[in-house]
Amino acid sequence: MPPIPEPLRAIDANVLLRYFLKDVPAQGEKAHKLIDSEEPLGLTAVALAETAWTLTGSLYRRERDRVAMDLVALLARENIVAIGFDKIEAQMALAACTSERGSANFGDALIAACARSAGLREIYSFDQRFARAGLTPVPPP
Repeated sequence: MPPIPEPLRAIDANVLLRYFLKDVPAQGEKAHKLIDSEEPLGLTAVALAETAWTLTGSLYRRERDRVAMDLVALLARENIVAIGFDKIEAQMALAACTSERGSANFGDALIAACARSAGLREIYSFDQRFARAGLTPVPPP
């Protein structure tokens, strides 16, 4: 993972939500100005998961494929700095959430991205569908 630029501030899911939804105009404008700037912004896997869960949940009901690709595009931005995971791993994991690539669960995909970023390839899990997210599931002994 590349070095973290200084100074760096993390970005919360509520800013990401205003960026994608534009449902609160004043906050949406500020979110766009910040994310579209050149300021380095730290992004955690938890903020990505919370954003995906909220956008696809019962309130907003955004299409999973659209959310996955919007998050992949967000990660492609030069000013977005992945905190605790590799951006490429996360992009591949999020792409696996699309119907075309296997419809992995957003949470599982981001767990897999963080684990693969640390060099892990297997996960103890009772959920054998983890393979869709890019980790080999191993049942606990």
